Amino acid sequence: MLKPVLIIPTLLSLYISSSYAQSCTNYKFSSNQIFTQCNDLPNLNSFLHWNYDQSTESVKIAYRHSGVSPSRWVAWAVNPTGRGMVGAQALVAYQKSDGKIRAYTAPVTGYQTQLQEGELSFPVSDLTATYAGNEFIIFATLKLDNISSTVNQVWQEGPLSGDSPATHPTAGPNVQSTGNLNLLSGQTGTTSGALGSRIKKKNIHGVLNAVSWGILLPIGAVFARYLKVFPSADPAWFYLHALCQTSGYVVGVAGWATGLRLGSQSPGVQYTSHRIIGIVVFCLATLQVSSDSLIIGAKENIVLLIEVCIMNLRFIIKKKIILDCWMGSFMMDLSSTLYKSFLILQIKSFNPNVT
Repeated sequence: MLKPVLIIPTLLSLYISSSYAQSCTNYKFSSNQIFTQCNDLPNLNSFLHWNYDQSTESVKIAYRHSGVSPSRWVAWAVNPTGRGMVGAQALVAYQKSDGKIRAYTAPVTGYQTQLQEGELSFPVSDLTATYAGNEFIIFATLKLDNISSTVNQVWQEGPLSGDSPATHPTAGPNVQSTGNLNLLSGQTGTTSGALGSRIKKKNIHGVLNAVSWGILLPIGAVFARYLKVFPSADPAWFYLHALCQTSGYVVGVAGWATGLRLGSQSPGVQYTSHRIIGIVVFCLATLQVSSDSLIIGAKENIVLLIEVCIMNLRFIIKKKIILDCWMGSFMMDLSSTLYKSFLILQIKSFNPNVT
């Protein structure tokens, strides 16, 4: 009985000490450098420390990126011309295969950038980087002439391909690691305009498809599977089945169209597998829904042929729906409990032995 009592305060103390250690305010640099201001950046375990000299319009920064392996690159950037990735003037660091740390500047001119080395739109001096304890730190001094004291910042991390940066992930925190920073007051904010609009559309796309593929279509399949065996339910089961299938299809079309629109408005953010599977599911679902109207008034042998085709379509669609919902749930950061509920409903609708 005593062990749980001891474990709880121990875990609590570890949590508190860990949370405290992750705050930028108490961090001490091994080089004894002192920075008057700092911010805990909201994503990717990142922290920014700086000293800003308003008279010379220069800022000395230390960008820390914790919990990162040596097989990845990190970057911090100022975007003088807009928000987000394109136009960002980046400081990049990574560990080469020989163990040496490389730090350099890279202007970002497009979404498919490989972070090639190049001069920035403002002078940079004293650029160095270190890696120790699973943490990269980039040091630099920026001369921000004719740039407001409130700057748009971007920070990022991604994998290495040999001794060169490769494309970073295009989902989750990696597409949310942007914001603005007031170098004088230290106040930060997120770029909530276009980003917030995209997130809203992403949520609408997810909800529409969850209702369609995750609820209405499986319920329609449940009606066909479990009500069909009762003579008194004939032909009511078919009309209930057709209603759910048709409603689910209509909602699915709206979700599918929203996804295509969202993709066209999000250059550089690509979910190729999710997109292809979604198109295939839409085409197969169109065939299945169309088959319901063909059954009405058809001859018995044609009905049998159509039902065989429907059974095969349902099997294929089931597999692809489950896979696509699984991929979409990770893109939307859905809780595992919510996703499991959809998964169980989908499997149950096609497999009566699942309980």
